[in-house]
Amino acid sequence: MNSQYSDKALRSRVKLFGHMLGAVLREHAGDKVYTAVEALRKGHIRLRKHEYHSLRKRLNHLVDNLDIDTLSQVIRAFSTYFMLANIAEEAFQHHQRRRITRSASTWKGSFDATMHELFAAGITVPQLQELLNQLHYSPVFTAHPTESKRRTIMDILRRIFITGEQLDNPAYMRWEKNEIEQLLAAQIQGLWKTDEVRGTKPRVKDEIGNGLYYFRECLFEAVPQVYRNLEQAIQRVYGEDAAQIKVPSFLHFGSWIGGDRDGNPNVKPETTELAVLLYCQDALVAYLNNARELGKVLTHSSVLCMPSEQLLQSLSSDAPFLANAFKERPERFLAEPYRRKIGVIRYRLERNLATIKNLLQGGQDATPHEDAYASNADLLKDLYLIRDSLISHGDANIAGMGLQKLIRQVETFGFHLVHLDVRQESTRHTEAVAQILKLQPQALDYEKLNEQQRLALLARLIAGEHTVTLDTKALSDGNRETVDLFHVMRRMQDKVSSAVFGSYVISMTHAASHVLEVMFLGKIAGLVGKNTRGDWFCDLRIAPLFETITDLEHIEPVMSQLLDTDVYAAMLRASGNLQEVMLGYSDSCKDGGILSSTWTLYQAQNQITGLARQRNVRVRLFHGRGGTVGRGGGPTYDSILAQPPGTVNGQIKFTEQGEVLSFKYSNHETAVYELGMGAAGLIQASHNLVVQTAQDTAPYIRIMAEMAKRGEASYRTLTDRTPGFLDYFY
Repeated sequence: MNSQYSDKALRSRVKLFGHMLGAVLREHAGDKVYTAVEALRKGHIRLRKHEYHSLRKRLNHLVDNLDIDTLSQVIRAFSTYFMLANIAEEAFQHHQRRRITRSASTWKGSFDATMHELFAAGITVPQLQELLNQLHYSPVFTAHPTESKRRTIMDILRRIFITGEQLDNPAYMRWEKNEIEQLLAAQIQGLWKTDEVRGTKPRVKDEIGNGLYYFRECLFEAVPQVYRNLEQAIQRVYGEDAAQIKVPSFLHFGSWIGGDRDGNPNVKPETTELAVLLYCQDALVAYLNNARELGKVLTHSSVLCMPSEQLLQSLSSDAPFLANAFKERPERFLAEPYRRKIGVIRYRLERNLATIKNLLQGGQDATPHEDAYASNADLLKDLYLIRDSLISHGDANIAGMGLQKLIRQVETFGFHLVHLDVRQESTRHTEAVAQILKLQPQALDYEKLNEQQRLALLARLIAGEHTVTLDTKALSDGNRETVDLFHVMRRMQDKVSSAVFGSYVISMTHAASHVLEVMFLGKIAGLVGKNTRGDWFCDLRIAPLFETITDLEHIEPVMSQLLDTDVYAAMLRASGNLQEVMLGYSDSCKDGGILSSTWTLYQAQNQITGLARQRNVRVRLFHGRGGTVGRGGGPTYDSILAQPPGTVNGQIKFTEQGEVLSFKYSNHETAVYELGMGAAGLIQASHNLVVQTAQDTAPYIRIMAEMAKRGEASYRTLTDRTPGFLDYFY
């Protein structure tokens, strides 16, 4: 980040943690474990500096002769040490960024650096506003076996992080720092005595809880901070003109946890329903807690300031709510209008929460209480009303604190918290459609139809040209489950929020008919159709997933055929004229190697964007990235900038898998940094929305194509023609 970079503080903190862990090992694991750990640690430090054959041989001999129990303890010791080292590094990087900011410098990918580059490039205030208005940044959390940390371990690590931060407070005296170090030592001791892995296989409900952890502990607070950081950077760079710029809430979170059933037999329709309700419950609880705190701050007296006429009118309209909200003490806060209004907000949110709890307890026919908010948009109207009233009597600074934080949270998380994506493999839909059509009075053999015949038939069925009858009891268990899922989606949209679901992802999409099959199943459940005015509606967004090298190479014909199908084009227009396409990094890499995969993905993005542009359709690319390079991993900022010119267009969506979740979102400070870097990358990569940008040149394209061809050939030589290659994995 800086030429004066020094890691002295980091080394000191790692050393402190190491000494504390060593003391715990000596006292609680025994001298045998401690001695083995120290011998291995010191020995491998020497080997890093210089290769000593005899030393390496002795260390290997030491490991080979450890009994199972001691070896297990030694492995745990090093695992614990590296967790502590990661905490130290995370805290150190946070302090480095703060130090750079204090020195009026910026780092690559910061909001300040991004705004300076835009300003230098001549991006005007209206252009910047236009760019910001088109942003959509969506990380999607997935359950993945590469993340094995228990929530209990993450809680302990978070406490160690916070306690360690206190050591850097210059206001503390030596005796106070000694007490902090004692607390740290106790926390590390607790970490050592806590099982790192779960004793039982996690249920899907447990995985949902793991995903919720990041929102409860970090993201509810981190997200408003990201927006504040961006607003402040714009103000610093654009000066007085920045007052004209409004930063919209463009962060949106998705999840596959509870919706991804591809290869996971434990994810049932009822699991997806449970996930939706748990996500909603957490959002409502967070809003209630924040509204309660807000009531302690907005204590303005109507004797000392004059609220806006609109706020006073709303309180008059709220008379039925006020009667229930202050049933025991009707006169409470009579001279404090904001606290009265917040009382109404809390009362109505409690009614929303009661509905969700009823559904969680099995009340499938529960209807929302008449006093509950119909949507998060209605809640936002009340919050905006309070904000505007505060501004009207000179309290804009107060409005910009806790109230604005709550507004950002509701704008970002709604009543749904996350947009739950559903994923299923394409053949499951084909099988369900085939059986449904076979059970019709005039039976149809769908499986014998070719692709063109399937498309024509599905288009007619979606358009309602034929009546389809369905007795789900006649379906096989698997097909009934497939159909039931769509009914769950309809029910949850009606009872919870229209925004609870993100995309229906079809893995192994090989043909346009795979998408229309899902649309047809959606029509059966009432997610697609015509309203009473005869206009199309579509509450189902479908994202075909192209995974293998072959699938990526076939994107153009498949997507052309799909987008040129009239009934699908009509559905697309009815749902916002946005086509989402998911690209698989892991399978394409396994199929053709890293270089071939990366280049094929690069080309596919250009093809998709071009096809959509020709048809006046907006496109959002959904990147199925993992943590490792082979799964598309890498720094988010650089990854976004590496996308083909003109393909990002203000929108990006990507999976956050496994260990990436705990690395990025366990601590508030790191989450703010990671989200900021990603948002800055999105802004940088979307210049083409307001100014003309450079395109790839033909010579470079030819060079990359040749490199990818050779890379794939080399990869296939390794995987297909190297004796013993498969044996290595067994």
